[in-house]
Amino acid sequence: MASETIASQSADLYTNFTRFIGEKQLLQKEDKVLLAISGGIDSMAMLALFGRSPYKYIIAHCNFSLRGEDADQDQALVEKEAKRLKIKCLTKCFDTQSYASTHKLSIQMAARELRYNWLEQVRKQEGCSHIATAHHLDDAIETMLINLVRGTGIAGLQGIPVQNQHIIRPLLFASRHEIEDFVRQTIIPYREDASNQETKYLRNKIRHHILPVLSEINPSLATTMGGFFEKMRAASTFYDLWIEQVKKKCVKEMGNETHIILKPLLQQQHPDTLMYEFLKHAGFSSATCHDIFKNHQLQTGKSFSSATHQLLKDRGKLILRKTEQKTPDTKHYLINKDAKVLELDQVKLSFEITSKKTMNPLPSSSYIMVADMKKLQFPLLLRPWTRGDKMIPLGMKGYKKVSDMLTDLKIPRHKKKDIMVLESAGRIAWLVGLRIDERFKVSDQSSELFVITRQPDKGL
Repeated sequence: MASETIASQSADLYTNFTRFIGEKQLLQKEDKVLLAISGGIDSMAMLALFGRSPYKYIIAHCNFSLRGEDADQDQALVEKEAKRLKIKCLTKCFDTQSYASTHKLSIQMAARELRYNWLEQVRKQEGCSHIATAHHLDDAIETMLINLVRGTGIAGLQGIPVQNQHIIRPLLFASRHEIEDFVRQTIIPYREDASNQETKYLRNKIRHHILPVLSEINPSLATTMGGFFEKMRAASTFYDLWIEQVKKKCVKEMGNETHIILKPLLQQQHPDTLMYEFLKHAGFSSATCHDIFKNHQLQTGKSFSSATHQLLKDRGKLILRKTEQKTPDTKHYLINKDAKVLELDQVKLSFEITSKKTMNPLPSSSYIMVADMKKLQFPLLLRPWTRGDKMIPLGMKGYKKVSDMLTDLKIPRHKKKDIMVLESAGRIAWLVGLRIDERFKVSDQSSELFVITRQPDKGL
């Protein structure tokens, strides 16, 4: 009778396992799965469940070289079980301490990074559709509590996602207690990691001190939290839809920049929350976003920075751009009469000599400079503009500072450094892509013309 009960409970877990995979559409029957097996109770249970399933799978094991002989015995167990099952098993030993030191990471973060990077590499090499990890419902509860303690939004209240790109978690339906019962009843070999008992880690403190109290208050905690996570995922879907709708009104993608328009943003409910949603991908914290929102009326030119991006206050908007962009080309370039094309990081120019008769009427675009050939002295010099540069804009009689012209033209502050000028014998003939100098214009006496076209898609 006892054996029948064990078989029934074992069958229940397997039934729920296959049902969960089907309901969440995690796998198709033709898929090949890479199982991340540590040798611990959870992953060995997952291995046993996949062993009963129709899915094709192979095993991957990470040895982080952190627990000496214990780590080697974990690896030996996984290899032994793979051999018994006649399943391909790949293993990898990491120098986690060295990696953590070199990349300035905690041991936990270093191990996580090494693990997932290698698993993805193996997945591609072995032609697997997915990587399966053995996270379960209690792991999700612990993660949610950690997020809650640290401060989180809706996303952090969802626990652990069932699927994240190629990574699936087919045990998220099961509690730790259910998995432990299954392993004991079916006599599955596993190894216990002694570090799981240490309470110096936040997760273990929650596992050993907080969850038992919560379970005492609510004996059906796992079931209750499973339902809660489903509600949070649904709420997150509606929240994301709202964000996307508002984003269409407030955010414009302009090449390699993102412009956040302040007027429609400030008309929304909770604009500070929206500001964070628009900027969090760029590494700005919620606290920083609150400061940015609080100071949105600061003068033009005020900037905020994250590790990867800069946010610049401009007229009625905030401009977000990456800080790892290529630096503007600061070299000087000589241009001879026979030049055809000059292509730099920030500008592409094409050159042509033609007659006045063939170019009638003259182009009016500021992207094209048409100059009297006789008024130019070669070689011409292309260089970045500098403070103190002056020219006589077309149609004017007196000099004007380039810096004042850029202000009048409302060139954003962060783009001014990319502007270049073209000189002839020390005189500025063209503020490239913006203004031609009066002294080099085509007149009734002109015959031969020098034409320079700046490709607008390269943008200055």
